[in-house]
Amino acid sequence: MNSRRASANLAVRLLAWPQYLLPQKLLTALAWRLSTCRIGWFKNAFISLFAQLFRVNLDEAERTRPEEYSCFNDFFTRALTDGARPLADEEHLLISPCDGTISQLGSIDGDNLIQAKGFEYSASDLLGNREWAKPFDNGRFITIYLAPNDYHRVHMPLAGRLVAENRIPGRLFSVSAATTMAVPGLFTRNERMAACFETDHGPVAVVMVAALMVAGIETVWDGPERRRPGKEVETHLHEGLELARGAEMGRFHWGSTVIVLTPPSFPDWRESLAAGRRIRLGQPLT
Repeated sequence: MNSRRASANLAVRLLAWPQYLLPQKLLTALAWRLSTCRIGWFKNAFISLFAQLFRVNLDEAERTRPEEYSCFNDFFTRALTDGARPLADEEHLLISPCDGTISQLGSIDGDNLIQAKGFEYSASDLLGNREWAKPFDNGRFITIYLAPNDYHRVHMPLAGRLVAENRIPGRLFSVSAATTMAVPGLFTRNERMAACFETDHGPVAVVMVAALMVAGIETVWDGPERRRPGKEVETHLHEGLELARGAEMGRFHWGSTVIVLTPPSFPDWRESLAAGRRIRLGQPLT
């Protein structure tokens, strides 16, 4: 049994190894050029093919036909119709900030989170700031992976006031399940945006992690102008921006991963939640 597990782990690592050699930034830049192409026949065919291959449910989108989108990226960051993602009752403190599949969840061991079996990383590295991470020592985390066919806007898991954000440059590894089991410190290597919020119940951090072919992370407070981080870490302190529970906070141009951190005082995750389970925006986490 151990030899079979070792062989499987080796196979996963060998499949992920070529990503170290790929021109990640160049491929992502090319993906952005293609996704923003506004030539009618091209973008319509691109959207139609993508929707068929990944079984995208356009019936829940505000615009249901490829012709109604200006480009593929416009389609990929599409809005949903009102009521498509009802929010759980207020008795549930936290709701899912996005559609996706739970990759990992559980307790933070001091400053350490689980990426995959055998791999850990620190909240300090994830947020890019040890002081920001201290309130989450021995708290909880949940990691949600967004697949290509998911809704790619990210919303507030509870009402809060934005106090700070870090734009952290890095690599652009895939964040698929296979890669998370093969690349140590994946979420702290990739480009990401870490936002810290104050809420009536304590601090909450929401991290949006970029990946291969992800052309950018956009937030409602910065808009599309700061789609991508620069060459250095950019720290911004904010005052006064209040976001309601379930309000949009940002979006991925293509797709990736969202990580939510909570302090020890917050309730534990619902027993029904587990790695590998699909979840949708608005469903209860606690």
